[in-house]
Amino acid sequence: MTQVYRIRPLEKKSISAVYEMFRENPDGSTSWFNIEDHYRWGQGFVEADMDINLPYEGDDTAYCKNDCGWGAELDDQVACFFEFSDDISEEEQEAIKAAYNEGGAGWLHEGEHDWQFEDDSIVIVEPFQVDLCEEDGTVVDENVKLRTRSEPSTVWPFSTFNPSY
Repeated sequence: MTQVYRIRPLEKKSISAVYEMFRENPDGSTSWFNIEDHYRWGQGFVEADMDINLPYEGDDTAYCKNDCGWGAELDDQVACFFEFSDDISEEEQEAIKAAYNEGGAGWLHEGEHDWQFEDDSIVIVEPFQVDLCEEDGTVVDENVKLRTRSEPSTVWPFSTFNPSY
């Protein structure tokens, strides 16, 4: 059975879904827009075999992919922010906002438009808890201890033991 790390915020209003979209225009230019959709509660996941993507102890933010785990279960939207490239008209911006507000992430994934995903993620702000779970949600290791960062003087290429230094 596949294992995942589940990351949950411990305070409300500390999780957001972030979407970065782009479109290649007929003239060869690229248009883009970004969405930050903030929620009161939810969760994110990191695949167990990708634990290098877990935050370090003391990090103030955890980043998770949307396509991992059994769902972010985002609940109770509290804010939504849009950012657009300068070439997108006010009318098109309003149309994008309306389509997203009506269809949410479903519109981004399955809507009839010519936008493509650049990136999408779940962002969780500290404090958060990391649990190792089975694919079915069973907790294997609760409140996983995160790894600590090494001192820069002991990490290559800054190591004092680096012979080419």
